[in-house]
Amino acid sequence: MALKNINYLLIFYLSFSLLIYIRNSFCNKNNTRCLSNSCQNNSTCKGFSKDNDCSCSGTANNVDKDCDNMKDPCFSNPCQGSATCVNTPGERSFLCKCPPGYSGTTCETTIGSCGKNSCQHGGICHQDPIYPVCICPAGYTGRFCEIDHDECASSPCQNGAVCQDGIDGYSCFCVPGYQGRHCDLEVDECASDPCKNEATCLNEIGRYTCICPHDYSGINCELEIDECWSQPCLNGATCQDALGAYFCDCAPGFLGDHCELNIDECASQPCLHGGLCVDGENRYSCNCTGSGFTGTHCETLMPLCWSKPCHNNATCEDSVDNYTCHCWPGYTGAQCETDISECNSNPCQSDGECVELSSEKQYGHITGLPSSFSYHEASGYVCICQPGFTGIHCEEDVNECSSNPCQNGGTCENLPGNYTCHCPFDNLSRTFYGGRDCSDILLGCTHQQCLNNGICIPHFQDGQHGFSCLCPSGYTGSLCEIATTLSFEGDGFLWVKTGSMTTKGSVCNIALRFQTVQPMALLLFRGNRDVFVKLELLSGYIHLSIQVNNQPKVLLYISHNTSDGEWHFVEVIFAEAVTLTLMDDSCKEKCISKAPSPLESYQSICAFQNSFLGGLPVGTTSDGVSLLNFYNIPSTPSFVGCLQDIKIDWNHITLENISSGSSLNVKAGCVRKDWCESQPCQSRGRCINLWLSYQCDCHRPYKGPNCLRGKFCRQSRLPSTVCGNEETNLTCYNGGNCTEFQAELKCMCRPGFTGEWCEKDIDECASDPCVNGGLCQDLLNKFQCLCDVAFAGERCEVDLADDLISDIFTAIGSVTLALLLILLLAIVASVVTSNKRATQGTYSPSRQEKEGSRVEMWNLMPPPAMERLI
Repeated sequence: MALKNINYLLIFYLSFSLLIYIRNSFCNKNNTRCLSNSCQNNSTCKGFSKDNDCSCSGTANNVDKDCDNMKDPCFSNPCQGSATCVNTPGERSFLCKCPPGYSGTTCETTIGSCGKNSCQHGGICHQDPIYPVCICPAGYTGRFCEIDHDECASSPCQNGAVCQDGIDGYSCFCVPGYQGRHCDLEVDECASDPCKNEATCLNEIGRYTCICPHDYSGINCELEIDECWSQPCLNGATCQDALGAYFCDCAPGFLGDHCELNIDECASQPCLHGGLCVDGENRYSCNCTGSGFTGTHCETLMPLCWSKPCHNNATCEDSVDNYTCHCWPGYTGAQCETDISECNSNPCQSDGECVELSSEKQYGHITGLPSSFSYHEASGYVCICQPGFTGIHCEEDVNECSSNPCQNGGTCENLPGNYTCHCPFDNLSRTFYGGRDCSDILLGCTHQQCLNNGICIPHFQDGQHGFSCLCPSGYTGSLCEIATTLSFEGDGFLWVKTGSMTTKGSVCNIALRFQTVQPMALLLFRGNRDVFVKLELLSGYIHLSIQVNNQPKVLLYISHNTSDGEWHFVEVIFAEAVTLTLMDDSCKEKCISKAPSPLESYQSICAFQNSFLGGLPVGTTSDGVSLLNFYNIPSTPSFVGCLQDIKIDWNHITLENISSGSSLNVKAGCVRKDWCESQPCQSRGRCINLWLSYQCDCHRPYKGPNCLRGKFCRQSRLPSTVCGNEETNLTCYNGGNCTEFQAELKCMCRPGFTGEWCEKDIDECASDPCVNGGLCQDLLNKFQCLCDVAFAGERCEVDLADDLISDIFTAIGSVTLALLLILLLAIVASVVTSNKRATQGTYSPSRQEKEGSRVEMWNLMPPPAMERLI
C-alpha cells in the first residue's frame, strides 16, 4: 500500500515540472532578447520580434553582432607620437612600439621633455630631442623657472634704506635725508633756507636745526622771545615786554629793577610806648601786646586786665596800677597759673588710677569724669578703680562670690579684685571639675595614673586636656616614677657638681628632707676653701654657717630638735638675704632665720662648683693635704640616716643623675632597722634606736650595753614606788610618789620629770632660754647655758664688753666678802669647840627619843638618796 502511494507522488511531481517548462518556453518566443541587456561595450540593442541585434558605437565594422568581440584592437590608432600599434595574438589587445623620445602605454609621454605646462612663470619649453629645457624669463631661474632671483641679496640700497625685490629688478626705499636709486645721495634740508631772522641753518640727516639769534625762538626762529614769560617782576609788579628786554612797573610799597625791595614803613618808628611795628605791603601795624597801651599807634593807655593776665579762666580785677586774679578752686598762683595736684597724696587705693578734675584732655575719654569740662568743677579728683574694687577711693573690695559663680559644687574664695573657685572631685561619678567657674569636666586623668601613690591633677589648657602628678615625698618625675630617697650609712658622701645647674634668675637654693637620730652630723657642704656654706646638725639643731676667707660671716640656727628619727624639711635660699627655713609638723609656725648676704655679690654663692651631701671625702688631695684641712673646716661627723627630695638650685638630685665614683656608702631608698624591736635593754632600761645600732638608757643601779650590770645602792638612786595589788599595780620612777585616788593609780612626779610613770626628763631647753647665741644644755630640773666668750650670765644675757669695769669691782668686793666670811666661821668654830669640851659627860637623848616612830619606818623602807632630794 505504501509503495503504491509513493508512485502516485512521483507521477504528480513529474507532471508539475513538465507544465512549468512548457510555460517558460512559450513566453520566451513571444519577447525580445533586449530585456536581458545582452549588448556589451556601450552598444545599443535593437528590439525585434526575431533575434535581437546590437548597434555598436563607432565600431560597427570592427565588432561582432553582440559588440563584445573586437575584430582589430589597433583599428582606432590608439598609439600616439607616430608609434606603431601591434595586435596581441589571442587577447584582442594591442601594444604600442614608441619611437625614440617617447614612452607610456600609448607613447603619450616624451622622455626628457619639459612636460605639460612644466615651465613656470612664463618659461618656454625648448623641445630638444635629446634634452629639452625651459627658457626662463628675466628674473627667474631653475629647471622649471621656479626660482625667483633675489636682486636684493647684494644689498644695493645704502644708508639704511629698505630694498624691495621685484621682477627682474629691485627698488630702494630711502630713509629721510637720503635720495637716489641706491639712496646714496644725502638731501640738503637747508637748501630751501627755512631759518628766519638771520638764523643759522645746520643740515642734519633727515632734518635741519636753526640756531636762533638772541630774542628769537621757534623751529625756524620765527617767534620773538617774551622776556616777561619767566615772570621776573616780584611782589605783584606788572612786566612790560620790549625787544630784547623788559620793564617792571612796581606796586605801591616796592621798588627795584624787579620790585624786590619792600619799602620799610616802620623806618619812621610810628608805634609808641614800646609797641612792636609790623611792616606790611605798603602799610604797617602796631602790636601793642605787653605795652599796656592800645590804638593804631599804641597811643591809648588800656586797663591791665585787657591783656588777660589771669590763667585758667580766672577773673581779673583792675586796680590803680595793678590787677588781682581771682582763681577757681583747684588753682593757685599770682596769675592762677598753677594747677593744684590733688593726686600727689595718692588717695586712690587698690591700684586705682587718680585723675584730676582739671585734666581737660581726659574728658570724654575716661568713665567717671563729667561729660564736659567746667572750671568751677575742676577742683578735686576721681578714682578710676581696678575691676573688683569700688568706692570713692577704691577702698571697697567687691565680693565677686556674691553671684555664686562657681558651679558643680565649687567653693568660691573672694580675693582682692578677683575670685577663685576651688573645684571639687565628685566621688560618686568620679569626675573632676575645673575651669575658672568649675564648669569644665577635666578628662586629663581618665586614662592616666600616677605611680607611687601620686595624686593625678587634671587640667585644661590651650584647648587640650592634660594632667600633672602631685608626687608624695620621696618621688619625682612626670608620673612620680623617679625615687629621690637616699640612705647614708656613715663615713660616706655624695658629691654633686653644681656649677652648671640652672638658677631662677639670681636666686639659688638648697632644699632637702632628712631623717636621723644623730645630734651632730654634716648635711651639706658647698663652696671652696675661701668661701663655703655648711649646713649641719649641732645638738639636734639645724645650723647654717657661711665662712669667707677663714672668717665666719653668717651663723643661722633654729632651736628645734630634729634628731628624733622623724622626717624634717629644711631649705636655704641665697639671694640678697640668706634665709634658713625649717618646715616641721611640730612647729606652730614656720621656723625661719634670716640674715643679710655676707658677699658683695650673692650670685657668687650660686656659682660654687662643688657640693657634698652627708660628709666630705676622707682622702687626700694630689699634694697630700687632707680634704678637711684643704677646705679648712672643723671635723664634723658624717651623716647617718636618710635624705630625700634633694634640690640644689631647684634641680632634683637622684642617683640617676650622679656620675659613678661620686658617692660612697650611699644607697637608694631608706634602709633603717628597728634595733629596739627585740627589746635588748634589760632591767626596764629604755632602748634608743641609733639607726646603725642602739643604746640603752638604764635605770640605776644598772648599767652596761644592755643594763645587765649593777648593784642595789640606796644612796645612789632615786626611789621607785609601787602601789596597787597583785592584779593591778603601778611603778613610779625617778622619785615619783605612787598614790591611789578614787580607785585610780597615779604617779605624782618630782620637779624635772613628767610622764605617766615619771619616766620622762623634762627638756628645760625647749623654750630656748639662752640668748646671744648661747648653747643650752638640759640638766635635772634645770638648764645650763654655754655662752660665747663675749657673753656671760645664767642666760648669756650679760655683754662682757659693756660690764667689764663693773665686773672687776664686783669681783674685788666678792673676794673681800669671802675672806671676811672665812674669818667669821673660824671664830664660830673655835667657840663651839670650847663649849663642847665644857659639856662632856652630860646626858644625850637617844635616837628613839629624838626621832620617835620614824626609826621604825626607816627600818621598813630605805630612805631616798639625799643627794637627789636637794
